[in-house]
Amino acid sequence: MHFKKFYFVILFIGIMILSFRSDHFEFRKVVNNAFAAGESIEFKVHYGFVTAGYGSAKILPYTEKVNGREVYHIIGRGRSASGFDWFFKVRDEFHTYVDVHAIAPLKYSKDQQEGSYMNKDEAQFDHDKKTIATSKGTLSMPQYTQDILSMMYYARCLNFKEASIGASFPVAFYLDQEITSISFKIIAREIINTELGRYKAIKIHPQVIADRVFKDKDAVTLWVSDDANLLPLRIQADLVVGSIKADITRASNLKNKPEALVK
Repeated sequence: MHFKKFYFVILFIGIMILSFRSDHFEFRKVVNNAFAAGESIEFKVHYGFVTAGYGSAKILPYTEKVNGREVYHIIGRGRSASGFDWFFKVRDEFHTYVDVHAIAPLKYSKDQQEGSYMNKDEAQFDHDKKTIATSKGTLSMPQYTQDILSMMYYARCLNFKEASIGASFPVAFYLDQEITSISFKIIAREIINTELGRYKAIKIHPQVIADRVFKDKDAVTLWVSDDANLLPLRIQADLVVGSIKADITRASNLKNKPEALVK
């Protein structure tokens, strides 16, 4: 009799411990002063001196629910210009569902067509178990790994504005069944001309791995507005063959006034 009671108590404690562990995980809380639902950004893409295409990134004007969590649904699109289709046709679409408070992706998908290359992918992020369930299997990941689209929004929540020249911010992100680490390094502060006007900007090197595409680890340069929005204004990549540049052409429903805009 005593043994049965003892066994019951141990079993009950074990169940309570397991229940506590499964419910104990709490998402981080990231301060986001940079963007909100409804923001829309458009870009023009240049390959050398040629207008090669257009890109956009839009946060839907309402939040959604994924696994009971409130998320921003962000859509990124890229397409080649009609006159460039004959050379290299691009039709890319990315979706990411980013936890409103943790600024971490819960779900991601892409439908990519670039020339003869076509690729689709879907991923579910479990930040508690540190895994990504993809269309081809399950990967282990560092906690709060981003996807390629959500990474740019998470980066806007980093302390770029207060950072000194040379400061670096490492971020892990998922793309095509691989997890890669990248580091956003502050290079300079300068004024650049855009179609939206002259902007005070923070110049950043998202340091990449030199390979068949990029010349070296500093081949990519990013300029963001030097204000609370940290709005991406320009991104340039020096490739092994030529260079590509995307310039902002439109921005609407910004969370803050564009104080970096030089009047």
